[in-house]
Amino acid sequence: MDTGGSMAPYIRTCSQLFTAAHSSTHFKDFQYYYFHNCIYDDVYRDMERMDKVSTDYLLQTLEPDYKTVIVGDAYMAPSELLDRNGIIYYYQSNDVPGIDWLKRIAGHFTHTVWLNPDYNLGQQPTTVAIISKLFPCTVSPSTVG
Repeated sequence: MDTGGSMAPYIRTCSQLFTAAHSSTHFKDFQYYYFHNCIYDDVYRDMERMDKVSTDYLLQTLEPDYKTVIVGDAYMAPSELLDRNGIIYYYQSNDVPGIDWLKRIAGHFTHTVWLNPDYNLGQQPTTVAIISKLFPCTVSPSTVG
């Protein structure tokens, strides 16, 4: 789940979504991780993004049939998505561009969706359009009804 910045208005909704999913008995295994703007070399077990887990490790250890839900508005500078070291944090770096990590995720898991909570899709930035091509089931509350 994307945290911080433009996702701040959706904290309560996302919290309710993940609380309901975590409480559900429909999932054999429920794991959740956080990121900011895009998934890079690591994702985090906490919203403050201090307790990291290698994204590569998850792709190596989680079976392809895991149901994977990515929640984020996909709003970021194109360099954050497309460039090596495009991550916006001064003391962090990403050797692999975010778009490549998203392609790996889309290619590894057989059931993946990107949920976009943003109602205002009329002025989509380039990054939303790019991510929408990777995850064709990308939805938002305005398209769900």
